[in-house]
Amino acid sequence: MASFSDPVEEIRERIDLVDVVSQDVHLRKAGRNLVGLCPFHKETSPSFTVNPERQIWRCFGACQEGGDVFSYVMKRDNLTFREALELLARRAGVTIERTEQAVRAHSEKERLYWANAVACDFFRSALSASRKAQDYISRRGLTNSAIEKYKLGYAPDSWDALLQHLMRKQVTTAEAVKAGLIVPRESSQGFYDRFRDRLIFPIFDTSDRVIAFGGRTLGDDPAKYLNSPETPIFSKNRTLYGLNWARRAIGNEDRVIVVEGYMDAIAAQEAGFENTVATMGTALTEEHVNVLARFTNNAVLAFDADSAGMAAALRGSPFFERAGFNVRILSMPKGEDPDSLLRSGDRSLFASLIENAVPVVDYRVSLALSRHDLKTDEGKTAALKEATAVLAEVESAVERERIIRYLAKYHPNFGTGTALAEDHLRSEVARLRSRVSRSQKQWDSEAPAKSPQRLSLLEKSERLLLGIIIAQSVEPNKVFEALPPKEFTGDTTRGLAEALSTQFAELGKIDQEGLVTKLAGTPEGDLLTELVVAFDSSELNHPLEDVLSTIRREKLKLRHARMRALAQKFQEGVIKKGDEEFEEYWRLVRELKGTSAGRVMRDS
Repeated sequence: MASFSDPVEEIRERIDLVDVVSQDVHLRKAGRNLVGLCPFHKETSPSFTVNPERQIWRCFGACQEGGDVFSYVMKRDNLTFREALELLARRAGVTIERTEQAVRAHSEKERLYWANAVACDFFRSALSASRKAQDYISRRGLTNSAIEKYKLGYAPDSWDALLQHLMRKQVTTAEAVKAGLIVPRESSQGFYDRFRDRLIFPIFDTSDRVIAFGGRTLGDDPAKYLNSPETPIFSKNRTLYGLNWARRAIGNEDRVIVVEGYMDAIAAQEAGFENTVATMGTALTEEHVNVLARFTNNAVLAFDADSAGMAAALRGSPFFERAGFNVRILSMPKGEDPDSLLRSGDRSLFASLIENAVPVVDYRVSLALSRHDLKTDEGKTAALKEATAVLAEVESAVERERIIRYLAKYHPNFGTGTALAEDHLRSEVARLRSRVSRSQKQWDSEAPAKSPQRLSLLEKSERLLLGIIIAQSVEPNKVFEALPPKEFTGDTTRGLAEALSTQFAELGKIDQEGLVTKLAGTPEGDLLTELVVAFDSSELNHPLEDVLSTIRREKLKLRHARMRALAQKFQEGVIKKGDEEFEEYWRLVRELKGTSAGRVMRDS
């Protein structure tokens, strides 16, 4: 059994950073590294880099985050180091001994995960005891393997059956309320179960932890589906049902199928469409799009044509486009949804519908045209007015031109020439675009990328020197004898140099992984991961003396420049004898033996 102080190294030995990151990011080979879209900010060009050899990751885009497997999980799941340690320990099969005090101090989030796990077990046990729930499951065609895989359960038709079970398992009422499992009575006298007489669908995060529940009524409740409320571990606008099972298939196929409900997602995944996720009956939000963008930029929306979810997705099509998504709409047969279609056994039809899905703009334009009588001039005019409003939201000029050519045949001027009709449509779209440009900006929430940092030759050389030390291409003592850590010019490079020097003095070696963990969340830690990921082995073969000579030369230039600037300030009367800067000047004169500069000062 590992002690609490040393499981870090054992976890690093057992867990591959690439496996963890691949749950969230579709990675591809790029030289010695793997690259993909950063999971921590929206982007269309890959800037997220993983170095498999050194087990380090780094974003070279807007967020500039980086670290090891612990810092990645901490950032992804918003955990403390201890929480990330325990999560990875469970995954690696490493047992951590914790004191009684540590147990009492267990985090709020971990307690909520525990409460949900207890509730999930309770619901699963109740399912096997309910003939009503079993009959419903049978009618919906759910197999035993599906029930087991998705951990389906049943909430008994009781006001407090779950509440009593939670109390027996030492889950407090405060924790159960915060997890959304029970609800305080309006009279403030006691609590009752949120889910009653419902088929239960546990909702998982990408680490396979239960974060919430959805319940389908089996009684006469007018609310057909009921979901957990927002909690510290569950946000409906950022969570997609089934992503924990679908993420690898999405990355492998470079496409995601998005449906609206639990049963749709289960039916599709069970039928072999493993790259399917569900929005749980809510609108597909920008946050959902950002989550999906970690895995692919290709999506097929398989919503019920008349659903509120489809309407919201169509209204929000600009943020798909801004995120660089290729989105297509699947037209379901009237009265069907993915679940009913696939339960009928017609898998090939669903596959065909996916392949024949059309771009969002085509779907919206066709929808606009379908609402009007295109046999009359009035109908054509009304249809074109609605269709051009759709085009005004399309960012791609190429796409706008394609649809304009298609719509020209419905224009009143079409009889006198295609060009005239197209020009009129083009002009109308341009007018509308100028009016809606402000409203489009609300969809563009991508953080502005930081401008590339301009480094001086001295800064580059100091970083290269640190990279050589980190790569253990030279004895650190040789470097620090020639250039002590306190003489590095930048605060961050100086801090990292001091950390490297201290570690080498304590261990007799440079332990990259240990240092990454120790410096996580600091500027020095960010610089360390940047150097580990950024430098190629060929760049670290510079002769040590050449790098040191460059640093000495550049520092000497800076000191001469500073001395000249101080002399100028003295001549202009900005500083005088006795001032701190005057003393600095004379110190530089003595160090640099600048007799000419000294004469300038004396003659003044």
